[in-house]
Amino acid sequence: MDDAGYVRAVLGEANSGIPISRRTLIEHLESGDFSYRTRKGDEFIMDVSEVESLAEICDETEKMRLRLPIIVSTDPGAGGWKVDGVTETSVMSKILGIKPFREDVLRFYNPHLAELRRKYPTTVAIAFIP
Repeated sequence: MDDAGYVRAVLGEANSGIPISRRTLIEHLESGDFSYRTRKGDEFIMDVSEVESLAEICDETEKMRLRLPIIVSTDPGAGGWKVDGVTETSVMSKILGIKPFREDVLRFYNPHLAELRRKYPTTVAIAFIP
């Protein structure tokens, strides 16, 4: 296997827990189904209390637009982590108490990620991007 193939294989394995599709916060609440399928094919169930906590933070529009799990990805350009999307940025900004880089991008670093993972271990997924 060449170097590029090796990197693809490692990233593929690291990202195997990423959802293949995501539903909105309100869809999860209304259906009572707090699960999603991962790229690996597994079913993952989010903690109901985390979903309800997110619902308390969100306004009505955010509840209709926020897709779960929230995907946090590596931010190679800034050497940290980021969340993309207007709604995701707004919600994560409220949780972490930091201002967004742009309306649709929130950048943050390891201490913030640790806080986020402590508060929302099942409703936040990590994606590794080269």
